Amino acid sequence: MEKSKRKEMEFQHRRTEILSQAEKIFAAKGFHNATMAEIASTSGFATGTLYQFFEGKENLYNIMVSEKLDRMYLEIRESVNSQEKMIDKIEKLVESHFHFVENNVDFCDLLIRGEGLTLSDKGTILRDKIIADYFNHIGFVESIMRFGMEIRTLKSGDPRMMAYTLLGIIRSFFYYWMLTNQDTPLSDKVGCVSDIFLKGVGLELTE
Repeated sequence: MEKSKRKEMEFQHRRTEILSQAEKIFAAKGFHNATMAEIASTSGFATGTLYQFFEGKENLYNIMVSEKLDRMYLEIRESVNSQEKMIDKIEKLVESHFHFVENNVDFCDLLIRGEGLTLSDKGTILRDKIIADYFNHIGFVESIMRFGMEIRTLKSGDPRMMAYTLLGIIRSFFYYWMLTNQDTPLSDKVGCVSDIFLKGVGLELTE
């Protein structure tokens, strides 16, 4: 049992290291210019070893993107759900998005470029998953808006449109930040985003 557990832990450790190095190389060189040989070398493995973990470069890319986004959404939800007050939930939502972007600039740039999403049926599956996950995230934000209306912190309205609006503001800020020189932390803009949004839908901002 212990031997089996050690093997599983070693397998997961190697897999994690490969995904980590693959992310760096894909981000630096793009999907098309990255090679399995280079990813293997930087991971400290022989090229053939990578194929024990992944079917090929596209499969590795798809898994890397998918698992990274899964972690992002999970961390955002956990952060938001840890807050009790409506205003704190909104600020934590914005903050969590911005922290992810700050800590994963190269990955976000790669994702924005959309490389590897239309190469084959597998690329289409990844693209469809990204879209489906985003709509699930919109549903999560919508539930926050519904909660805000129920406790009369937010005005009555269409909670889904409120969710689209908030995520749209968040996206605009991080796109601008990524396209400029990034002199100041994106997280410095959390209060600004919350203020812009709440002035549009806030009923009252009393504690």
